[in-house]
Amino acid sequence: KKTEWPKLPNFASSGTDSHGQPTCTTSAAMCCWTKDRQAADNNGNCNRNTYSENCVDSNPGDNTDLCFVDLERGEASTGNSGDGLVAFPDDDEGAIHCHGLAWANDVDDSSARYKGNNLFFVSMYDHMYQRGYVENVPGAPMCGCVEQMPTVTRSDCTEIDATERFKITYDSTTNEIEGSIALVDINFNACQGINHRNNDLWAYMGRLFYEGKIKNTQWGEAGRIITNSDCDYAVEEALSKKALEPGYDYDVSQWTNIAGRDNFNVNGDINELQVATFGAEALRLAMTTQTANLAEAPHGIIRRMCATCDPNMKEIFYRRLTPIPAGYDLLYNILHQRNDGGGNNRWNEDFHLYSTYEDAVNDENRWLCPNNSFNYGAPFYGECSPDGQRVRDQYSIFSWSPGPRAHVGYYIAKGEEEGLVKVDTHSIRGRDHANGMALESGDGKTIYMTGHGRDIWSYDDDFNFKADDIVEADFTAVVKVGAQSTASPQSWSKSGLMVRTDLDTNSAHLSIFRTGLKWICTQGRRNKGEYSRTFGNCVENQPDANWLKIEKRLDEYTTFYGMEGADGEITWTKHTSEELVGIGDSSYVGLAVSSASYWQLETVFEDFEISQYYFPSAAPSISLAPTMLAPFTDINNLDLGRVAQSSAGSWDVTSSGSDIWGSSDSFRFVNYTVSGDVTIEMKVNAFEGDPDHNGYLYSWAKAGLMMRDTMGNNAMHYSLFVTGTQGLANQWRECTGCNSGHSRTHPDNPRPVWLQVKKVGNVFTSYFKYDEEGAGWTQFGATKTMDFGSEISVGIAVTSNSWGKVVTLSGTDFSVEENDVPARKLRA
Repeated sequence: KKTEWPKLPNFASSGTDSHGQPTCTTSAAMCCWTKDRQAADNNGNCNRNTYSENCVDSNPGDNTDLCFVDLERGEASTGNSGDGLVAFPDDDEGAIHCHGLAWANDVDDSSARYKGNNLFFVSMYDHMYQRGYVENVPGAPMCGCVEQMPTVTRSDCTEIDATERFKITYDSTTNEIEGSIALVDINFNACQGINHRNNDLWAYMGRLFYEGKIKNTQWGEAGRIITNSDCDYAVEEALSKKALEPGYDYDVSQWTNIAGRDNFNVNGDINELQVATFGAEALRLAMTTQTANLAEAPHGIIRRMCATCDPNMKEIFYRRLTPIPAGYDLLYNILHQRNDGGGNNRWNEDFHLYSTYEDAVNDENRWLCPNNSFNYGAPFYGECSPDGQRVRDQYSIFSWSPGPRAHVGYYIAKGEEEGLVKVDTHSIRGRDHANGMALESGDGKTIYMTGHGRDIWSYDDDFNFKADDIVEADFTAVVKVGAQSTASPQSWSKSGLMVRTDLDTNSAHLSIFRTGLKWICTQGRRNKGEYSRTFGNCVENQPDANWLKIEKRLDEYTTFYGMEGADGEITWTKHTSEELVGIGDSSYVGLAVSSASYWQLETVFEDFEISQYYFPSAAPSISLAPTMLAPFTDINNLDLGRVAQSSAGSWDVTSSGSDIWGSSDSFRFVNYTVSGDVTIEMKVNAFEGDPDHNGYLYSWAKAGLMMRDTMGNNAMHYSLFVTGTQGLANQWRECTGCNSGHSRTHPDNPRPVWLQVKKVGNVFTSYFKYDEEGAGWTQFGATKTMDFGSEISVGIAVTSNSWGKVVTLSGTDFSVEENDVPARKLRA
């Protein structure tokens, strides 16, 4: 006998079919049970003869992983109101058994006509009566249309095979024929699905789709509820639709986030993988003096939480066994490197791993590693585990995407309002690197500040800025710039004091910095939107710590640097004084850090103070350097020589270096970052050898114009050089790490000579001329097509081609013309 489809809200999602019967949007229904109350049926764990021993709410046969319950889906039958989501990570919902059925859209198809029989068999007979399966998943119906059910990874499936016997009667008196079904024999069998997958609801719906019995949208909707894989993507997509995201709600009174990526990044701005973290000095101080249980673990404990890792890898505790060496950045090693930190982070020597904080404190249940060997290529956990079994791909490199694991955070056992406390900073993001954070000591005297940033230079600044309030009066700002640490030291990294009109990237500002070269430089931007400039001359050869000061009196800004004596007194030296009307009457006054690279720079500031009525002691006179200094990068170089630029626009670039040739270069590069089409030019007046070695100038010493893809020593480039004795040379490297090439050299070697290099799209061309007013530029060398990145570096490149000896390029009129931006002479 045909069983009617139930007229209940959980079995009707889209009105009625063509016969007026309630139906489901997906043409599929499913039941999910959480309890087994039937004894001695050899199914589930309620299989003893005595109910009282093991048959009160026992587990059914677990055949699926429950991903989440969307409360809004089953609202029609459950009465739940709202749009909440209940997720069950790591299969921690316990045993769940799901079983379903599907049918054709054609109401005359036997699978549709007898779907009520199939539902009765699956729900009432086979599972409740035969197996004792009961109780729904909370927030969802026990049985219903698939689109009303919780999201699971799979479901068993039953299909029907119907044999029908028809009776046909002919009435000769009325000449009428009448037909009826005399007998129906229905067999209930495991579904036969696509790809030889049987007893699988998703695979059976795939078969119905390929047979043209359901639509692709129906199979697709069911596939979003029966995931046919794991739960990770389904949960993430569901959270995203409800404007939710995965994270870790940690106890801030007990733990402090020291680093995090993706949704676990709570320090600084969310900036792709450019995350702000504790610096080396801040972490060393916090782990050894401010964390809990220092008596038991005097060198500190680090906790890792990973939302996307395997269940027993989601939470790992690292107990440090040895002091963190001075100058060693433990966190950088954990987050970005795949090694033992130069011997400073060795398993079983410097640290152990544990599953719980209590185990780490008490040094109990240490993790084991396969073959007693920690794999440093899998940072932090080394493919180790509680029982020593190898577990792969549970690490996260923060400079990778996705890492291979995303949503990862690291914590130390310290309340966020205890010890070093995070204070607000501003990421002034003129390009793509700026980020950072600042941590203030309890007495407010010391600030550990980190900063990513391309540079505080050009038309747009890129750095981390700590400024609390706008200052509207005359003031004096003072700070001591102390220890600095970074994984990637850069000559033109900058840390110091800044006065800034606003937080726009092109704001007018006046700043005094300590650079990566240990130089003191005053730089700024007179008016909003102008190009940056250096005021006065940078002062070289400074000690490991400096006092810096800025005074504002009306529109006059004066900078000082100071030395602290043994008695604590500071002797101030005036650096420069400038009238800067463009900054205005009110401004932000604070601390600035830019690493000049992808990696963050940590700077320790002490005794930062802003006072309205502080006047400096008399400043002793000093002899300033005769020229100002331009930004440059030493690429695989000895850092010999200097770069000087006069206010008249002349350039003197002195450098050592082994060569710009082969697969690796060694030279000094006065470089500027540009994008798009660009033309660079320069007049070369002289190219001279080392005065300390009788003017020695090697025949293949090189100096001139370069366009370079990156700052790697094996990067692609296209260049035009003057040489020691070989004339002009057009050279290039067409792929990273490839050998260099050149077209030919020009036999003449007169001075002066004008050089020009152009980039249009991906096409590079070089030109020269010997007469400024002559016939114009002459194309020289080879035209090359090379696929550089969106941003490249252009500028002046110099190499002596002889280690320990220097050469000097002297020239004028160096200019960069970028896209539609007017050409700019790069001078003071």
